[in-house]
Amino acid sequence: MTELEAIRRYWNTRAEGYSLKTAYDMQHAENIWLERLRPFLPESGRLDILDIGCGPGFFSLLLARQGHAVVAFDYTEGMLEQASRNAEEAGVSLTLRQGDAQNLPFPDASFDLIVSRNLTWNLEHPEKAYAEWLRVLRPGGRLVNFDGNHYRYLYSAVYEEERKQPDYTDGHNPDFMLGVDPAPINAIAANLPLSRVDRPQWDMETLLALDTCNVAAEVERKNFTDESGKAVSIIKNFMVSAQKQG
Repeated sequence: MTELEAIRRYWNTRAEGYSLKTAYDMQHAENIWLERLRPFLPESGRLDILDIGCGPGFFSLLLARQGHAVVAFDYTEGMLEQASRNAEEAGVSLTLRQGDAQNLPFPDASFDLIVSRNLTWNLEHPEKAYAEWLRVLRPGGRLVNFDGNHYRYLYSAVYEEERKQPDYTDGHNPDFMLGVDPAPINAIAANLPLSRVDRPQWDMETLLALDTCNVAAEVERKNFTDESGKAVSIIKNFMVSAQKQG
């Protein structure tokens, strides 16, 4: 079984619980996320938007509610089933497509905006994914990716040090796990390339090499004191954005 199929199988087991998290985020954090996306949205007009790795549809629902035409795209059929159900309950229309984020089934220059959240760390070939995302963007279109250094601790002593802090949590909220064991994805992450690099530095360098412009990042840091008493600051989560030339 390939890594991609192993990843798909794991996230199928997480689909129901992740949908519960989407419902929670829609209730408690919709306005926060909308404000984070607002700089990339026009004050008026309708965009063609691709939500890559849509999961149960959080970004898709949020943006469809704003009147945009959204394609919800995911490799995991269980996630798309949840996205379809959530869209129906929310009274919004989505176009659902299944496929690989590293090999998109769309013509060149199909979308005005691409959004993604917590996907790229999962990918075997993230540089190929970024190239594909830019391919399907229209000239002047924007790419906005939210992700984190979720498994950097596997290869970084300073990130491993954070796991020793009293307030450390692994991000697996039991309310949304529904008893699913994260061990399979933890093992897969050890073989994925983005567990081995510092981000979003890697993302920004990759996007610049792909001839984008207006590449920018916002980071969420964790500050703590290590065992020797040294102050440490690491990047936990981040947003990286870029614009296609032209």
